[in-house]
Amino acid sequence: MLWVGDAAAILVAVQIAISLTVGQGLFITHGFKSIAIGSCFFLTLLFYITDLYNPRRDQRSQQTASLVVLDVAIAMAFVTLGFYFYPRWAISRSFFLVVFLSTPGLVVAERLLWSRLYGALARPSIVGVLGDGPAVEELRRVASEHQLQVVPLSIPNEGPMPEAGENEDGSSGNATAALGASLARLRPDIIVLSPSVALDSEAARLLIDARFSGITVLDLPTMFQLLTGKLPLEHLDAEWLLRAHGFQFFESNMAMKTKRLSDLALASAFLLLSSPLWPLIAIGIKISSRGTVFYRQERVGQSEQVFRLIKFRTMAANSEANGPVWAAQNDDRIFYFGRLLRLFRLDELPQLVNILKGDMSFVGPRPERPVFVKELKRSIPYYSLRSAIRPGLTGWAQVNYSYGASPTDALEKLKYDLHYIQHLSLLFDLQIVLRTFRTVLGRQGSR
Repeated sequence: MLWVGDAAAILVAVQIAISLTVGQGLFITHGFKSIAIGSCFFLTLLFYITDLYNPRRDQRSQQTASLVVLDVAIAMAFVTLGFYFYPRWAISRSFFLVVFLSTPGLVVAERLLWSRLYGALARPSIVGVLGDGPAVEELRRVASEHQLQVVPLSIPNEGPMPEAGENEDGSSGNATAALGASLARLRPDIIVLSPSVALDSEAARLLIDARFSGITVLDLPTMFQLLTGKLPLEHLDAEWLLRAHGFQFFESNMAMKTKRLSDLALASAFLLLSSPLWPLIAIGIKISSRGTVFYRQERVGQSEQVFRLIKFRTMAANSEANGPVWAAQNDDRIFYFGRLLRLFRLDELPQLVNILKGDMSFVGPRPERPVFVKELKRSIPYYSLRSAIRPGLTGWAQVNYSYGASPTDALEKLKYDLHYIQHLSLLFDLQIVLRTFRTVLGRQGSR
């Protein structure tokens, strides 16, 4: 809905510019269709990269308005460069000036109107939870961040709904009747089953009827994924992994070949675009620190095969003479120019060569060092599952979680990595690539 509103505001800005600069009441379709479509695409893409389509963002905040103005200014800069390289463009500069002057006000006004209407018309979705325990408490905390109303499916005035077969009188019929009464009273939009719930046939039939009446019925791990974009490893078991939907992408030869072709195309394009920076980076490293320009390190790849990852060196030579250690916040082993490279992720550029060689993919779980993998496999369940696909230059964990440098961080990143593997698709990869630009521009997650 936000995207439709933004597109409409941009089209209105184009129409205003036509009326003011052409001097006629022409509609957009009369020679300006491609400009209107291009403006909508480019500006809304910038809005996405700068996180303006985050549903939890306050549309009335000054920060939102500032980001809209910044994105329009970036678009205006690109058009100005276009006039520099193509000075004989048929379209006048005044046309684009009117478009870019009117767009921010129209977009901000549209978003304020959307926020007011949404607040007046929308009611919080009700999530009915069947069961209890730490998993439910965690879900309740996460759901509150999304303005969802979580309620226990309970017997009126008597507390939470007991599990099937555990009523005071031992009657499963009473439990089913209580569940039916709870559903009728609370009218939830979503029903979530916690891992501790064991349903009898009557209760299951009641939930089936609810599902076919339009109520969404989910298990807790799936609901948790929808809200957080990661798997709740603490609250699922091997049986859930066996029956869960997804995890099929890497089993399809055609899908994996398509992903590989996309990797080759993206890596080649970025290698070509970034090639002018490589000599400058090499000179900066040589001036700042003694040692080699490139740093090669063993990492664990697909099927736990070890390969040599290539990076621009950002740490002092022999910084791990006493053995491998986790990187730390403000790590004193990193020299000044290396810190700048890490800030903008430029030290990762040589990994494009790893992608071309087939060691890595453009998007996937980040490759870890063998010594740390061995340690993490012992302490974190299902850690080895992340090696089912090629590791990536960027990944779902990298755009959602800050830089991780401990076993606790590794566990959190694994939750995101397994969510990515379960829902892997080329469209998901495109989303991650776009969000990577946002992460780099926001200078997040680097050490």
